[in-house]
Amino acid sequence: MLAKRLIHGLSVSSEAEEGMIARLKQMCGFEYTSKLHRMFTDMTVSESLNSEFSEFMRGKTGLGLSFTVQILQSGAWPLGQASSSPFGIPEELLRSITMFELFYNTKFSGRKLTWLHHLCNGEMRLNYLKKPYTVTVTSYQMGVLLMFNHAKSCTVSEMSSHTQLSEKEMKRTLQSLVDVKLLFQTGMGPVVPETSFTVNDQFSNKRTKLKITTAVQRETTQEIAQTHTAIDEDRKLYLQAAVVRIMKSRKALKHNLLIQEVIGQAKARFSPSIALIKKCIEALIEKQYLERREDSKDEYHYLA
Repeated sequence: MLAKRLIHGLSVSSEAEEGMIARLKQMCGFEYTSKLHRMFTDMTVSESLNSEFSEFMRGKTGLGLSFTVQILQSGAWPLGQASSSPFGIPEELLRSITMFELFYNTKFSGRKLTWLHHLCNGEMRLNYLKKPYTVTVTSYQMGVLLMFNHAKSCTVSEMSSHTQLSEKEMKRTLQSLVDVKLLFQTGMGPVVPETSFTVNDQFSNKRTKLKITTAVQRETTQEIAQTHTAIDEDRKLYLQAAVVRIMKSRKALKHNLLIQEVIGQAKARFSPSIALIKKCIEALIEKQYLERREDSKDEYHYLA
């Protein structure tokens, strides 16, 4: 998914991504790719905002860490919060977030920031071992690991209370840290609130820079429904563009012939239902792209 590649910096080439969007725009029209263009615009604007935030912090007490933010328009990115968990921001990050909100609210009045902690990550330096390691972790993993700055072992109940993570997310996060042997579970059996976890002070790895991944989470029913809805909306835009192209060329066309031509243009990508095509035609009539002939309701005219 383009959104995740942009957020996590996984794109091999931004030129290749933009080239693909340009080809999609040429084939499907501007409306089909408008959100993709806005996503790229957001990444550029975010770079500028981070530079301005650095200037804003100049002369003030430092944050004590490197802190960058991506500001994403909610209407352009398919990033719902259905799968996210509540999260208590660690004290070590609280000042950074507070200062950025102050900067942003000063610059843009009336806008509201919603933090997507389940998409955040950061680097932590492990200084308690024989050699230092730098690990890239999610915000949830960071919240758990930072607790071990003050104690060598913690119970699940204590960690849940401190991080406010849901039971499901807490188990996933702890499992990821146990899998790489940063933490040990005390005792066997299922993870319950009384289960204790201890930091592994004998941890070692050939690499000094590591990325800790979490188990892949299956899409929820709500996320699947959102995906299907988004696909349907994209298909409607494509079909509307196809109808406009056909009618612009033909000027006037019978209903059945228009349906056949739309199906012919779309079949290489998907098989549209006649009901969906009819909805798209009605939408274009409302938008005044088309009109029905008064003496023949079975025929459409293109309105230039």
